[in-house]
Amino acid sequence: MKILHLSIFGFGKWKEHALDLTDPSPHLIVGENEAGKSTLYEFILFILFGLPPKQRVSFIPKTGGSMGGRLVLLTEDYGRVTIERTHEHESGKAVCRLETGEEKDESWLRNLLDGMDRRVFESTYSFNADDLMELKNLSGHELGEALLNIGLTGSDQIFQTEKWLQKQMDERFKPKGKKPLINEQLRVVEELQQKKKILDDEEEDYLRLQKAKDTLNGRIRTLEEEWQETINQIYITEQILKVRGIIVDYHLIKAEVENQHTLSFPEAGVERYQQVKEVLLPLQSEQKLLKTNIEELQVSIQSWKDGYDPSQEEEGGKLVETGYPKYEHAVYEYERLLQQISRLDEQLEEDRSHIDVPLDIDEIEEYPLPFYTEETWRALKKEKEEVEREEAFIKEQSVDLGREFQKIEKRKHSIEDERISEETAKEYEEKLQRNYQMAATSDQSKTGLRNGRLLGGVLAILALAIGGLLEGMILFLLCLVVAAGLGLYSFSCHRKIVEASEESLPTSIPAEEMEQARWQLQKYDAQKNEYHHLREQWKQLNQEEIRLQEKTHHLQQRKIRLEGTLDEQRNLYPFLEYLHVEHWEKLYHLLTQLKEKKRTHKRLLQDKEEQLSKINRIKKDLGAFYRGKKWEFYEENMEQQWQHLKEWVQEQNQRRQKINQAEQQLESLHKRSKEISVKLSTYLEQQFELFKEAGVEDEADFYSKAKKKEKQEKQQNQLQDLERQLQRMLSEKEQKDYLVWTHVPEESELSARLERMKSEKQKIEEEQKKAQQTMADNQSAIRQLEHSDERSSITHKLHREKVELQKQSEEWAAYQLALKALEKTKRAYKEKYLPQILRKATDYFHKLTDGNYVDVKISPDDDHIKVMSKQGFTYFPMELSRGTKDQLYVSFRLALGETMADDLSLPFLVDDAFVHFDQKRLNLMIELLEQLSKKHQVILFTWREDLKEVFQSPHVLRLS
Repeated sequence: MKILHLSIFGFGKWKEHALDLTDPSPHLIVGENEAGKSTLYEFILFILFGLPPKQRVSFIPKTGGSMGGRLVLLTEDYGRVTIERTHEHESGKAVCRLETGEEKDESWLRNLLDGMDRRVFESTYSFNADDLMELKNLSGHELGEALLNIGLTGSDQIFQTEKWLQKQMDERFKPKGKKPLINEQLRVVEELQQKKKILDDEEEDYLRLQKAKDTLNGRIRTLEEEWQETINQIYITEQILKVRGIIVDYHLIKAEVENQHTLSFPEAGVERYQQVKEVLLPLQSEQKLLKTNIEELQVSIQSWKDGYDPSQEEEGGKLVETGYPKYEHAVYEYERLLQQISRLDEQLEEDRSHIDVPLDIDEIEEYPLPFYTEETWRALKKEKEEVEREEAFIKEQSVDLGREFQKIEKRKHSIEDERISEETAKEYEEKLQRNYQMAATSDQSKTGLRNGRLLGGVLAILALAIGGLLEGMILFLLCLVVAAGLGLYSFSCHRKIVEASEESLPTSIPAEEMEQARWQLQKYDAQKNEYHHLREQWKQLNQEEIRLQEKTHHLQQRKIRLEGTLDEQRNLYPFLEYLHVEHWEKLYHLLTQLKEKKRTHKRLLQDKEEQLSKINRIKKDLGAFYRGKKWEFYEENMEQQWQHLKEWVQEQNQRRQKINQAEQQLESLHKRSKEISVKLSTYLEQQFELFKEAGVEDEADFYSKAKKKEKQEKQQNQLQDLERQLQRMLSEKEQKDYLVWTHVPEESELSARLERMKSEKQKIEEEQKKAQQTMADNQSAIRQLEHSDERSSITHKLHREKVELQKQSEEWAAYQLALKALEKTKRAYKEKYLPQILRKATDYFHKLTDGNYVDVKISPDDDHIKVMSKQGFTYFPMELSRGTKDQLYVSFRLALGETMADDLSLPFLVDDAFVHFDQKRLNLMIELLEQLSKKHQVILFTWREDLKEVFQSPHVLRLS
């Protein structure tokens, strides 16, 4: 496979750029830094393998235009294949065109490349100076291992992967190590198991409490299930309330559909009738043309029969035999072309009038209409429609917000008018507070006096009882005096209680006034809360208004970008200024049809000139014949001249043949006319059957009935959509329980059921709280028995550490399996491809080192690469000089590429991979690339102008 041509529409800094790579010599693409070499390299890989969308964006031209291009490849199986890929076409997918004109897609291109992707291509057929610089970071056996992996896959990825896997394994486990993760984890697990064993002996009370805990858990689960069932019922009821509107719509449309009369109309009747019309019109047109030709031919035959003469003349007979049919045919073709040109002129004028733009037919050729123009106009139409929809939506939201603002402001003013002042509220509150304080003080004093009266009475009775029991007059009198004093104290307390009651009556506030004050304060608090809620709603609406303004700003930016793109298209095609964007796509099809008809018109004009030239040439021959016979020749009436010649030479036989030929032609035309009549009758019968099946008599009634049928089907579809929505939003049980298919559930019943379910939910939640409190007490006792969480902590920690140990062990096993699988794959690859790669690498290395090294092989013991000098010494790669290492690396890359090319030959792309070679090594490398270019295409990107002098006959392409 070779690249023949490279065309860039736009890619990075390149725009409308092309390169010719058909020369079989090595191609040197020379340019300084920032000249675009790497961009060309990326372009070739983009066309072959594509790029993700984010990476494609970085290569879109800054000056605008399409991003992409095409490659023309020469392949062994398909010849020349053109691969075209653009950023805009189907998300960067490729379009492949064969020499036969057949188009293929992206999957065909992958098959052509044998499934190769970009990474494999760069590892096999491409290398650069950075690959050589990486060799400086390797030393010892790592260098040989990396070169071996390059020979296997084109990169050192296998070597790096093996090193990483071995490192991961060593970090996790070593049989005799202490620092690896698994070794340390084993020690931690053993210590925790010993501690847990000591604490396991104190488990009797713990088990009893655990049993009680299980019982409580069962009850809690039961309550949880009951709570969940109640929640489900609440959700179902709320769901029915949500979909009630859909149920109402369903029953309304269902009733309307059931009341309609089903119309009979053919299946796909409009499409079938349109297909019949598309066939009928050409047949009818051809029938008219045949009729015209038959009439013209009949007139000609009659004219030949009228001038029939049996005389003949040899020279005139030859002229008539050879010249007259050509002349007749030329005249017939000339007239036919005139008719076609006339009809085509009328069609062009008619089509031009249909497009309704100030555009002359001759100007159409000046405007190119590439294939992507249609997609661009379609995208602009879609963008404009989306912008208009978004603008209408924002306008509707703005109106809604305005109404909400007005409603809130109206309610706020209503509250402000109805609400009492804050001073009045404070007066009501102070009045209530004074009344409460006075009542509390009076009650306290009365309670104290009542207690004093009761205590005095009890003590007086007790004094009299003691005096009655004592002996002696003095003690009796003393007890009597004490009892009298206590009696007086009790009587004074009683009088104070009566006086306090009488004093408090005139100072208390009436009950009606107290009730009015309380009612006013409650109303004031409610209005104050509602006013605060309205302010919060106003803030939310204000935020919505700000977000709406941001949407409006983004929409304006979008409209500006859209108008810019529309202006760009109008600048390219000025006639679009007179046409709305929604008609551009249709205009594209009309313009392409006009261009095609214009090309047909030019071709017909050329054919007409050719026929006129034939007519003049035959006239000249006939005039020469007449002058030779000294006859008068009138070019103005050629039919009479031919007729006179035929009479003079007595062309009986020739004229008879002409008559027979004309009659055969007439018969053929009649036959063709009959065939068309049969076809017409068939399609007319189909038209009649369609009308009959639809129950109509003409086309207008047919289309009218089709519209009615379409409306019925639309209602049926709406009914089915509503039914699917209900089935999707409600389960079968919910549909059956609430009878949604037979009637509409009452909203009041649903609301009452919802309130009842919420009440049940609250009761269950209260019982759950009690059970959870009991569970908390039980768990508290369990925690005390667990030595302040020590046992639980150790158990949990032991479980966690065991899980961690298992996780680390699984990771170690996974890395070990991956390493084994990689080694197995590597061995299989070595056995299959490595001998062939080593032979070719040895050949390349021998040539690059000018014969100083004669062999490259692998040690069977340790898989290390060794090279053999011509003196018989063996060297490891680490023992070679820097330049010789680079030569060994290049040898492996070329050997891999050539080996892969046996199955799939692709161009070699080399990007300054040996700019650091000395002159001798450079000359050897150039000689090797020239030999390689005889079998494979080689493209070298370089900044060195002197390389063209080293190559024998390179194809040099300079970049500026």
